[in-house]
Amino acid sequence: MFIHNKRLQYTVRVAQPNPGLANLLLEQFGGAQGELAAASRYFTQALAEDDPGRKDLLMDIATEELSHLEIVGSIIVMLNKGAKGRLAEGVEEEGELYRAINGAGNDSHITSILYGAGAPLTNSAGVPWSAAYVDTIGEPTADFRSNIAAEARAKIVYERLM
Repeated sequence: MFIHNKRLQYTVRVAQPNPGLANLLLEQFGGAQGELAAASRYFTQALAEDDPGRKDLLMDIATEELSHLEIVGSIIVMLNKGAKGRLAEGVEEEGELYRAINGAGNDSHITSILYGAGAPLTNSAGVPWSAAYVDTIGEPTADFRSNIAAEARAKIVYERLM
């Protein structure tokens, strides 16, 4: 059972809207090294675990990863605030301006802003999240090592985003 605490684990603020940064943060939301992949990985490993202690630990970690997903998603929404209206005024012109300012912006992110400004389950290139990002084999030692490597990869992406 999951219980949702209606407060974020950490208070998050952004100084100003920045759709380009929001787009980059999608990597940590719906990308291969992102929080959704991590939560899914720990959750599926917990379901297959026979040892009650390890199962509880994996479920706790999966729940923690979901809280990270909520934080990253909230930041993405804050960074997109106001972008929906500005882009809707002239979809093509603003889309071209967005791409010019932010380099290689992609149409899927612009479409996402126009139709909700939420955090879509895509990576920063607009590629939809895939269950292929969840690498679980059902052998605790192998899964644990894979988890360590995945956490290291996620940390590297966060460091590059800073």
